[in-house]
Amino acid sequence: MAKNIYTTDAPLSCPTLEKLSKKEQEMLFDAFEKAIELAEKAGFSEAEIFQFFEDVIDVRASEQILDKMERAREKPMSLEEFKASI
Repeated sequence: MAKNIYTTDAPLSCPTLEKLSKKEQEMLFDAFEKAIELAEKAGFSEAEIFQFFEDVIDVRASEQILDKMERAREKPMSLEEFKASI
């Protein structure tokens, strides 16, 4: 179990473990262990399950942005326009 994790390059909006209460830290470690347990049960590696979580987070963020754009009546940029802009 990864008890000594220190995040040095996390965004400012991401709390580091030492800033959380002991109870909050225990809850996060329990969730981590549960995710690993479920991944193993399903035949996934740790990397795959956490990539899945990252993908879910990205999808939720995208949905929030699209919802905000819809409320503001903005038209989403096409993929072609986006690629051209980067």
